[in-house]
Amino acid sequence: MAAQAAASAYADRIVIGRLSDAAYLDPNAPSVGVGEIPITQQIYEGLVTVSSDGTKIMPCLATSWKISKDGLVYTFELKPGVKFSDGTPVKAEDWVWSLLRARDLQTSSYRFIAEAIGKVEASDKQMVITLSKPWAPFLADLCNFNMVLGSKAHYDKLGETAYNMTPLGTGPYMLKEWKKERSILLTANPYYHIKGMPRTKEIMFSVVPDDNTRTMQLQAGQIDIVNEIPFTLIDTVKANNRLKVRMFPSTQIRYFILNTTIPPFNDAKVRSAMVYGINMKEISDLVAGQFGAPVAALVSEAEGKWHNSKLKVVDYAPETAKKMLAAAGYQKPIPFTLSIRAGSEIYVQVATLLKSQLDKAGFAVNIEMLERASLSANYTALKHQATVLQWIDDITDPSGITGYTVDYDQCNAWYTGLKDQALNDLNTSASKELNDSKRVAMYFEIQKRVYDNANVIPLFRNGFAYAYSNKIEGLYVSPFSVFFAKDLVKAK
Repeated sequence: MAAQAAASAYADRIVIGRLSDAAYLDPNAPSVGVGEIPITQQIYEGLVTVSSDGTKIMPCLATSWKISKDGLVYTFELKPGVKFSDGTPVKAEDWVWSLLRARDLQTSSYRFIAEAIGKVEASDKQMVITLSKPWAPFLADLCNFNMVLGSKAHYDKLGETAYNMTPLGTGPYMLKEWKKERSILLTANPYYHIKGMPRTKEIMFSVVPDDNTRTMQLQAGQIDIVNEIPFTLIDTVKANNRLKVRMFPSTQIRYFILNTTIPPFNDAKVRSAMVYGINMKEISDLVAGQFGAPVAALVSEAEGKWHNSKLKVVDYAPETAKKMLAAAGYQKPIPFTLSIRAGSEIYVQVATLLKSQLDKAGFAVNIEMLERASLSANYTALKHQATVLQWIDDITDPSGITGYTVDYDQCNAWYTGLKDQALNDLNTSASKELNDSKRVAMYFEIQKRVYDNANVIPLFRNGFAYAYSNKIEGLYVSPFSVFFAKDLVKAK
């Protein structure tokens, strides 16, 4: 009776406002990103996970593990009695199939995370993964959102296309209803393997493409939690005594992404000049204020020793940029189109500032605002000239961001089209290197070469800004933008 009384003190549903809908609900589907990951993380689980503060690797569907002295064989003891959310027991073949699919699915942008897997063997109690080569970040890789357990029988029944849209996992929630471009409703998994979890019966992700509208709905009580709230609206939200704002430490950085396969950014001299035409400090100050700072290195400061602090932000010098362009043979302003995601106040602010700065530095910027799906299709096909994207580390290792940026086979070197085989080879070697100090030096060099290539230009970092009802309890976001909806409750 005491438990029932406690349960009745909380609401059955929590509504989370978000900028855009998911394209798929399979973490190994094409172009998975911020639209999909926060949802699939509530549905799917892996062998291990990251602690809430982002500092430790913790058991999840594995209870313990051992690593061979040569770093090639990982042996995991599996948690007994785990079931999928449809009640079917997890089988050894599900583990083998899931990890090999993560490695081999050609349409997945994250298959590089699993590329070191050579062989997977499993029984009901144990799984053994043998790597094809030494791979220093492998345990961290297993925390990534795509290294999760799926049902082979479910896949065999549906096929690839339907499987991408019809998730079935072991996580605390399962899909109840998906109204495209409107909402995704998750309901508690009745077979979840952690007793007493999740704490709230339903979690709804409500799609509200406009930042201001989403904030107004939060103020009106139609939405309970909003992430990525524009920093310019934080004071407005704080003025409402029914709401709270919390800033969580993060690995989030916004980057200027230049397509090097077409003019004008196929010319390295143009890219180098552009760096002097961007005022990173002004962008950071006006967009993120006290919650951000300009950055120069590809890897976040939150990654500690892996961050190359020797790289410095270039001071804004538009006349220097003009002189560099003139020396390269460009006497007139260079026109280009900057394509950004519509509806996001942050991206509109960044684009507006970039135009203002670069128009004074020998460029002529046209801003094009596209819906998420159109923008993604554009840069995935390398049809854009420039865009602004963001990265949040998924694992406690720099190999995620560096792999995405320099490995052409994954996503065309982060949609820049730059083929730098020597840099790609260095990145592969860094992942194979088991000596920690040598790895640090290699990642410092990788960041320096990306800095010099100027195809991916870091702009500024910021914390994760969450605004939410003061009735919400249990909200915590890791530096990798992982939040566990199973811990959330809302007082009635």
